[in-house]
Amino acid sequence: MSALPVAELRERLLAHAGDADAWRPLVRHDADERTYVLLHRDDEVELYVVCWMPGHDTGFHDHDESAAAIAVLAGAVSEERLALGGTVEATLTAGEAVTIAREAIHRVRHTGEAPAVTLHAYSPPLERVGTYEVADDGALLRHPRAADVPLDAAA
Repeated sequence: MSALPVAELRERLLAHAGDADAWRPLVRHDADERTYVLLHRDDEVELYVVCWMPGHDTGFHDHDESAAAIAVLAGAVSEERLALGGTVEATLTAGEAVTIAREAIHRVRHTGEAPAVTLHAYSPPLERVGTYEVADDGALLRHPRAADVPLDAAA
């Protein structure tokens, strides 16, 4: 598998985001859990339609060897990245997109009252992710896991 440059990953994401006939039938909201469905996968990129409701949160994670890009198709989400001394957070609404370097540690949370829909692209396709916890002594601990294990804020 090969990785696309981040700018090309964003272009591919936005092209798929513009094809509502392809992603709209995959939208399914569940109040109890974030839902996601694979829209496309090839050797360079995979794309998922992700549906969000109040309280849904990925928890902090990384994408191991994959860069990512997220486009908001409906509603709003918050994308928050770890930084020295705290976090950097942005609220993204329908029509906005963001790229995430493979080295970044971030989380995505539902924002607002209305359901949200996002499109996530990864290049190369995800194989592993890292989840994080803060130890009793304050140290940040990384836990590697297979990419097909769902993320949640309690992970």
